[in-house]
Amino acid sequence: MPVDLPDPSGLAEDQVCGRRCVWCVTSLSTDAAVDFGERREVSPHGGVSSWHPRCCRPCGFEHVYRALLDHTQSCEQCADDLTRCAVGKALRMAMRQVRA
Repeated sequence: MPVDLPDPSGLAEDQVCGRRCVWCVTSLSTDAAVDFGERREVSPHGGVSSWHPRCCRPCGFEHVYRALLDHTQSCEQCADDLTRCAVGKALRMAMRQVRA
């Protein structure tokens, strides 16, 4: 999903592990968190590490909404037919999750 996430190297361990919001550091419960799924990062030395970004709903709404607007304004497929673009569809589904 094309939501710009912070660089994990600049985050606290609780944010990298998904216990706190990656943007505002709010403590997260399982039912109130928006999960961006496991991410894998490749270090400059070739090592791979994984992290689990999650956020609170207010931050999720702000960032997912911005990504949706940016995407739909520049995506030819979304301009023609919203149902044919996988990225646009994923962003719209994420919007449903952050509004719930």
